[in-house]
Amino acid sequence: MFAALVRNETLKVLRRKRFLIVVAIMLAILTLVSYAEYQQLKQARKTNWRAELQERIARTQNRLRRSNSNDQWIRSMRIEINRLQFYLDRDINPESPTAPLVVRTFASIAGILLLPLLMAILGSDIVSAENAEGTDKLLLTRPVRRWKILTAKLVTLWIFATLTLITGAMIAYAVTAPVLPAGGWDMPMFTGFTLDADAVKLDQIRQLPLWRDTIIAFGLEWYALLTVAAICLLLSVIFKSSAASIGTMLGFLIGGTLLTQIAPNWTAGKYLFVSGLPLPSYYTGRAMPYDGMSMSFCIILVGVWAIAALIGAYTLFTRRDVFG
Repeated sequence: MFAALVRNETLKVLRRKRFLIVVAIMLAILTLVSYAEYQQLKQARKTNWRAELQERIARTQNRLRRSNSNDQWIRSMRIEINRLQFYLDRDINPESPTAPLVVRTFASIAGILLLPLLMAILGSDIVSAENAEGTDKLLLTRPVRRWKILTAKLVTLWIFATLTLITGAMIAYAVTAPVLPAGGWDMPMFTGFTLDADAVKLDQIRQLPLWRDTIIAFGLEWYALLTVAAICLLLSVIFKSSAASIGTMLGFLIGGTLLTQIAPNWTAGKYLFVSGLPLPSYYTGRAMPYDGMSMSFCIILVGVWAIAALIGAYTLFTRRDVFG
C-alpha cells in the first residue's frame, strides 16, 4: 500500500512536468558554464597561471585595504587571499579547469541558492496542488491513515531531491567532458580553510583526492536538500494555494540569502535555516556569514529545522478538517 502511494505521488510530480523544467534549467546553466570554462582553458594555455594568481592576490589585497565593507566580507576576502597564497606556495594551480572539477564546483556553487530554488519549484505545492486540482477532499477521506499519505509525499520529495542532485552532477560532467580534460579524479583537493586572526589555520586544512572530496560535498548538499524538502512540505500543508506556498518558499530562500549578505551584524540571523544551507561551500572554506558559526553548528541547525518542519507538517495535516 505504501509503495503504491509513493508511486502515485511520483506520477503526479512527473505529470506536472516540474522535474523536466528543473533538468532543463540545469542543462542551460551548465552549458553556459561549460563554454565559460572552455574559454578559460584556452586562455590559460596562453598565460602564466602563477603570474595571474599573484596578480589576483594583489588585486584582492588592494580592494581589502581600500574597503569599508562589513566584517563578513572582509573575513571572506582574507580567507580567499590566504587560500590562493597556499596554492601558490605549493606550485598548485587551483583552477585548472577539468570536467571532474566542474562537477565538484557544482555542489558548492549551486548549493548556495540554485539547487534549493529548484527544489522549491519542484515540491512546494505537493500538498496545496491537491486543493487546486480539487482532489484534496478525496485525498483526506481515503481509507488510508493521513500520516501515511503525508509520508508518501515526503518520500517522493526526497526521491526527487536525490534525482535532482544526481542529474545535476551527470549533466555537469556530460557537457564539460567533451571540451575539458575528462580525467583528474585523483587530483589533490585542499579544504578546511579557516581564519585565525589574519592567517589561515594550516592544521585545519585537509588534503583529499578529488573523487572523495566530491562525494563529501554532494553528501552535504543532499542533506541540505532534504531539509529544504521538509520545509517545502510544511508550507504546502499550511497554504492551500500553490502560488502562495511556492512564493513563500522562494521568498524565504532569496530573502534569507540576501539578509546574510546585507545584515551580517544581526547575529540572530545565524539561526535561520538559509544561513546553514550552503554546507558544501562552508566545507570548502567559504567564510560563514555570522560569528559563532561552524560546520557542526550548521549541520545541527539544518537538522533541527528539518525536524521542526516535519513535526509542524504532520501535526497540521493529521488534524485538518476535511471541509475546512
